[in-house]
Parts: sequence; structure tokens; C-alpha cells
Amino acid sequence: MIKAIALGTSSAFPTRTRNHPSIYINLAGNNMLFDCGEGTQRQIRIAGLSPSIDSIFITHWHGDHSLGVGGIIQSLNMLRREKPLEIYGPTGTDSSVRHIISTYKFHNMVKVKTVSLKLPRASKIMESKDYEVYGINLPHNVMCIGYKIKEKDRLNIRQDLLRKTGIKSGPFLKGLKQQKDVSYNGRRLRWRHFTYLKKGRSLVYMTDFSYERKLASFAKDADALLIESTFSSDMEEKALQFNHLTVRQALTLGKSARAKNIFLTHISQRYEDKKELDEQVKMEAKKLGLSGRVKVLKDFDVIEV
Repeated sequence: MIKAIALGTSSAFPTRTRNHPSIYINLAGNNMLFDCGEGTQRQIRIAGLSPSIDSIFITHWHGDHSLGVGGIIQSLNMLRREKPLEIYGPTGTDSSVRHIISTYKFHNMVKVKTVSLKLPRASKIMESKDYEVYGINLPHNVMCIGYKIKEKDRLNIRQDLLRKTGIKSGPFLKGLKQQKDVSYNGRRLRWRHFTYLKKGRSLVYMTDFSYERKLASFAKDADALLIESTFSSDMEEKALQFNHLTVRQALTLGKSARAKNIFLTHISQRYEDKKELDEQVKMEAKKLGLSGRVKVLKDFDVIEV
């Protein structure tokens, strides 16, 4: 299961109820941040989450998405963190992180590994035994990256077939998961017969970009699409001017991607009264015939896929 907690859902200006952008994900024992706006550490504390961050994925280096990075590094330093902190981001990320560390006057003992990404096409940027992370360039006024985190597909044992054939569980089942035929009480069990493929779930995070329909392929069949929706549907011209999306554009992209659930974030301060935006989202979702969950995120919302 992928569990995501929205720590910040505002855009350029934080508001009384919305902090600067950040999404916290716990997966396979790893704690990740996608963007790290100002105040992210406080949001982590309020949400009761572990402050021990393993990886940070920065979409772009505008301040509202990155002002919290220095604080995370200093806090890990005070915790005497020994495990390296990985920071991914667009070209220039290595330089940006060096400047952050040199600007704040503290003796840094945290091993910070930076990965500056240059992505002419959608590419895998990180892999563990349990999941993979992909990135894609997004059209913004600075280099900006969208991210997809995906569990790896796995072979699972057909427990129903074990019960039906009177086979009891045991260590030998590991062999079936490793695509090996095994023996059981003189019987040969074929792995293809006793296993099925469980598709890994995926979450896509895309923010700060102008609408391009072709980007839907990156989010294809996502279990959860977290996508910016800075402006209401009637502000398309302003959205284009500032390289952002409207509600209608965000939901249209989600429909094109066949995303199972769509969560809107990066909300302009003009929509502090969430009711107006909620009504518009409901109307647009109905027009587009969206059948999955469609929601305007608020700070501390939890998404489980």
C-alpha cells in the first residue's frame, strides 16, 4: 500500500488553512517528501509523522516548493542522522543544495546525496526492491519535474487453490514466488498454476505546469493522481500566463490518463473558502463523466492506494 499525507496544499502564498506544498509518503519503510515548502517540518510534527526523512523529490526550485529543505537538513543533523539523505530535483539541484548548506551557519554532518535530473523523456530515476520512481519534464517557467511512484508487480500465491488441493503453507511456497516449480509430498507444483500477478499500485504527483494533453500518458492508469489546480475553470487565460492549470484542465488531464482517483492541490489563496471550489469540481467531474474519487485536497488529508 502507498500511503500519502498532504502536508501542504497551497500555491505561492500559504494561508490560514493551507501550508506551502509538500506530500509525505511512507512506503516499504521509507519516508519520502515530494516538495518541501516552508513550514513542512511543523506539519510533520502536527501530523505525528516521523521526522526521519530518507528522500526528498523537488519538482522545481521556486521557494514555495523548496524553502523547507534547509530546515530538514539541519534537523537531521541535530538528530545525528547517519543514513544519507537523498535529494532529487531538476538540473542545478546539486548547486542549490550546496548553497543551502553553506548559507546556514551550522556544522553539517548529514551525508546529502543530490541527484540532478535532466529528462529528455519520461525515465526511471530511482529503484528499490519494492518500488520505482519515475520523472518527466513539465512545461513551467523554470525546469520542473513531475513524479510517479510505483510499487513493483509481484507474484502472489493462490491461497484458494492451496485450500482446494489440500496443500498446507510452508517455506516451499517461496520457490513458487521465485518462478520455480517445487515438490510437495511427491507432487510437482508448477509456479504458473499456483501464482497470480498482483499489479503494483501507483501515485503520480504533477504540479506547476501548463496544460499539455500528451502528459496524460505519464499518469496512465494511476491509482492516485495528485495534480495542481491553481485556478478555477473560468481563469484559463491567467493559468496560461502563469504556467498553471485550471480545475477543468486538471480533471481533463486526469480523465485522459484514466486515473482511478484524482486529488487537486496547489490551490490559490483566492479560494480560502473551499466551498466554491468544491462545487465547481463536482460540476466539472460530472460533465466529464469521472467515476472515481475526485477531491480538492486539504492539509493533513490521507490518501491510501
